[in-house]
Parts: sequence; structure tokens; C-alpha cells
Amino acid sequence: MISRDDTEILAARVHQIWARWFLHYSQNATPQNMQRWAKLAHTSYEQLPESEKEKDREILRALLGTNKQPLK
Repeated sequence: MISRDDTEILAARVHQIWARWFLHYSQNATPQNMQRWAKLAHTSYEQLPESEKEKDREILRALLGTNKQPLK
């Protein structure tokens, strides 16, 4: 079971990740990007290119607090 303190720490990280995504999305929501993102959303992790897998790993490291640099 996860403690209340750990829950709050992880929830704050989830919010930070969401906020970063939203700001990126709101500044880059072009028709071309929307098409690319839709394709990625329908692609399983195993089938992603290595560069896209690394983006997911970066988010995981941020969530776990193991990344060396904070998300922008």
C-alpha cells in the first residue's frame, strides 16, 4: 500500500507531467502534429520507434523521481 505522503508526491509529479504536456500541446497543436500524435496513440509501445520509447521512459523517470533533470 502506498502511503499518503507518497501519494501526494506522486500526484504532484503527475500534475507536473500533465502540465508540461498541456503546454506543449497548446503551443504545437498543428494539423500535422495532431495526425502524428493520433498515429502514435494507436501504436503499441513495442512498435514505437526508439526515440518515442525514450520519451515515455523520460516521463516514467520523472514520475518515479529518478530523472536527473526536471521536466521543463
